[in-house]
Amino acid sequence: MNNRKEPYIVRRVSKSVSDEVEAVMLDRELVVYVVSGEMKILYNGFKTVVDAGKVVLINRGFHQFEYSDCEMVVFQLFPPDIEQFVLHLSTNVSVHSDHSCEACRFRNFFVANTGVVLREFFASVYRLTAMNDFKEYNKRLKLEELIYLILSGDDICLKTRLIRVINCCNGDFSKAVYSHIFNPTSISDMANQCSLSVTAFKREFQRRFHTSPHKWATSQRLNRAKILLLTSNRSVSEIADICAFSDISHFSKCFKQRYSLSPSLYRKKFKGN
Repeated sequence: MNNRKEPYIVRRVSKSVSDEVEAVMLDRELVVYVVSGEMKILYNGFKTVVDAGKVVLINRGFHQFEYSDCEMVVFQLFPPDIEQFVLHLSTNVSVHSDHSCEACRFRNFFVANTGVVLREFFASVYRLTAMNDFKEYNKRLKLEELIYLILSGDDICLKTRLIRVINCCNGDFSKAVYSHIFNPTSISDMANQCSLSVTAFKREFQRRFHTSPHKWATSQRLNRAKILLLTSNRSVSEIADICAFSDISHFSKCFKQRYSLSPSLYRKKFKGN
């Protein structure tokens, strides 16, 4: 579990103050949706206005902002979590892009309009932020859903910028682990790919993930299965296969041990909520 105290999602209201500039150094990426009013991003002597209904992906680094009675929903993408979020996406979502254009290449932020799907998503999250029982676990699920919507959406620039964030968080060791998690690859093969002995690989794995490769892989596969149950119409059998369980019986047993419900009952109880 991540022990950081900062939330995944926050609602923020910034009243306008004449000529007041907020200067911040970010150690994480932000996805900000402007609910009302406007925010201004100062960059290279210019001001970019982000008004209500728009979303902006802001990269790590130094930024300057101004606000005009601005109400926002802010999603925080912490580097240790980004890789894990990608694992939970449906297999039909690509995390590769060769797109490059002036609009999304040079600045350390990118502003985009929102379509119907994203607007409805942000509206639902905005309502949830007013509830006292909007727990971090549920916020994490919503953040995963946002990443899914962007990567499966039609805005190629916004998608490309998010993919760059994902790629920046990937290291060689992590790539070896994540690229084989849903394949029947042995620990020995992954160790060879990292040019490590099996013992050294296990030791490095324990240092990074604080558990054994087997326990971690099972946990990640169950997490991905859970998301597929909630966000797709695939059958339980298909999801078991996608998530690399040997058969549906083994999958159902592991899933019930983790979530106290069978996959079918879990989907029936939580899908759409």
